[in-house]
Amino acid sequence: MNISATELKQQTHLLNHIKNEDIVVTKRSKPFAVIVDYEKYQELLQELNNKKIEKKLDALNSLNAFNLGGKEYAQIKSEAKIWIYF
Repeated sequence: MNISATELKQQTHLLNHIKNEDIVVTKRSKPFAVIVDYEKYQELLQELNNKKIEKKLDALNSLNAFNLGGKEYAQIKSEAKIWIYF
């Protein structure tokens, strides 16, 4: 759904559609912001965080930094996955 900022101010009932559909807010006919369901927003943040952790672990792996602080790469990676879910 696309809507101008002015329309959104005038028709706040459109926010009821957030669970079903993201809303793209436009200003002067150009995308300005996106309104998404809060749960979806949290999932997107978690996904981004997971990718950042994986990227760092992959970088360590590519540097052959297997033995870090007395822990093997696989152990660090498995512990990181535990942290991701909590």
